[in-house]
Amino acid sequence: MTPLYKYQLTFIGTPNSYWEKIKQSFYTHVEELGMLRDLVVFLDENNFDIEYKPNMPMYCLYFGDPDGKFQNTDKLNRLIADASLILPVTDDLTRFKQTIPKQLETINGFELSSGEKIESLVGVIMEGLSLLRNTRRIFISYKRDESSKVAIQLFEALEKNGFDVFLDTHSVRPGEPFQEELWHRMADTDIVVLLNTPGFLKSEWTTKELAKANAMMIGILQLIWPTHRQEREAELSIPFQLNDTDFGNNHFTNSNSYLTNAVIEKIVQQAESLRARSLAARQDNIVTEFISAAKKTGVSVILHPEKIITVTKANGQNYVMIPTVGVPQAFRYNQAEDGVKKIASLKNPQVYLVYDHINIRNKWIEHLDWLDKHLPIKTIKIFDAEQWLKKS
Repeated sequence: MTPLYKYQLTFIGTPNSYWEKIKQSFYTHVEELGMLRDLVVFLDENNFDIEYKPNMPMYCLYFGDPDGKFQNTDKLNRLIADASLILPVTDDLTRFKQTIPKQLETINGFELSSGEKIESLVGVIMEGLSLLRNTRRIFISYKRDESSKVAIQLFEALEKNGFDVFLDTHSVRPGEPFQEELWHRMADTDIVVLLNTPGFLKSEWTTKELAKANAMMIGILQLIWPTHRQEREAELSIPFQLNDTDFGNNHFTNSNSYLTNAVIEKIVQQAESLRARSLAARQDNIVTEFISAAKKTGVSVILHPEKIITVTKANGQNYVMIPTVGVPQAFRYNQAEDGVKKIASLKNPQVYLVYDHINIRNKWIEHLDWLDKHLPIKTIKIFDAEQWLKKS
């Protein structure tokens, strides 16, 4: 299947020792999404003038120079003129203006001062190319009387790194139905960080949270307390074994125990890495369900490398179905509209965001139904796909 369009990732500016590691991490996450490496074109000063396509998705990293000797400014100005996404990268944000060209000074830069920040940088790139949704959501599951201080530590550290974190004591507004909001936020999360303390499964609520996360195929980062083991009920999760030295004063036996800053940083990076895999698994589940419904109804569909599904019904009407994880948001509508403009092979397609509505609150589903009446892009619940495909 020929790709509908390719993604361009450009490295310009002063050559950086992390370039190859960034490429490899990016390729790894592309493959986790079930996409081919051929979908990505890497550009630098050597092939930019020949291979750059202004009508294809583009993300540019401009690497600053510590001595202010800015390179490739001609290519930079061309990308600015084309309204391309450009991220200035420096090794020291305190010297941002000295290390980055003036035309990039108004853009929030990224500090790449160590290899540990590569996963975060790759996440930003993938969001910019719409390969990952740019709502960054994490759900912390824990037993209050065993790990509340660690939960708050992680809440603060993950928020500092750009995540929208759900923590029951901080995230449910007064007057909201607690259980409904809990499951809704889990349905709309990227991963679950599970604090696996010895008594975790002795709580009814934490047991239910684990079951829900597994049922919804959400990636679980399981932090396993010292002297404890990975729960058999969470075998699909990624284990992160904690040692007594990971805790302040080697103390880990009650709710006042806390983690060292060094291990908190490692957990944040592990969350960044798991996020792409988790979203890919949930997207694949929606794709599989839709294609299965199409086979049952005898409707011909095409799954493109970008995980976009095209459908042509018997009446000749073309449709573009975009699998959407979590709650469809306004930005996702806008991304879908921009993406469909690049599909030149389809004439006047109707566009649908396909999502799983299970555990999403009714007020949000009613809102999406209202939007369907007013916007050119519609939504469809994956469980309604078979019925929709049967209609002429």
